[in-house]
Amino acid sequence: MTCEATKAKETFQVRRLKVEDLSTILNVQQVVLDTLDKKDTLQPLSDDEFKTILEGNGLMLGVFVRDHLVAFRALWFPRDDKENLGRDLGLSVDEQMKVVHQEISSVHPDYRGNGLQKRLAFLVMKELENMNGSYHYVCCTVHPFNLPSLKDKLSQGLLIAKVKEKYAGHLRYIFMRELQREMRLDNDGAKLIALEDLEGQKRLLEQGYYGYQLFQKEGQLMVGFAKPIL
Repeated sequence: MTCEATKAKETFQVRRLKVEDLSTILNVQQVVLDTLDKKDTLQPLSDDEFKTILEGNGLMLGVFVRDHLVAFRALWFPRDDKENLGRDLGLSVDEQMKVVHQEISSVHPDYRGNGLQKRLAFLVMKELENMNGSYHYVCCTVHPFNLPSLKDKLSQGLLIAKVKEKYAGHLRYIFMRELQREMRLDNDGAKLIALEDLEGQKRLLEQGYYGYQLFQKEGQLMVGFAKPIL
């Protein structure tokens, strides 16, 4: 792995994070926030939210270089919490208990460009697979114009299922992926719509479409939407 600041090649380790890592986690989160031009593209977690995950209601993996945390990724098991995204997606109470959230993912600016976000996504989902299999849905929210996060979620097979105001009025995509089966989409009947046209996207979502891919068309970024094959 290469450090952007020094251009030096460095070895790294990945391990599960614990409560004792909290102060370091908060430091990395703050560094990442400080580099953002638009602060509302990232919803940071509070001390208590991190503690909830680290104390057993979730899972966090971290990347360390010379014993310093440089990246992390979190899953949260919301269960009956009012923020369970299964509520937004209309899942039954029983199904909401089977939802896992992909929460914040952060990479220190000096270590961007090494594919750490993608690597951690693979590893944390592998950890989830190795658990008791009681989770059937993975969900998350993403700012519609946070392109790195959009590409990250779509590359994992998550689908745009809803556009909704969350977190005190901030507009977010709600992503969803079923873990027990693969949802097959009718790509032949796909529709492309501009990334900026969120109202048009809402109409397609209400008609049963899911957003599944980003496209470039005549210099404009488009979102591909398709219906499930029943």
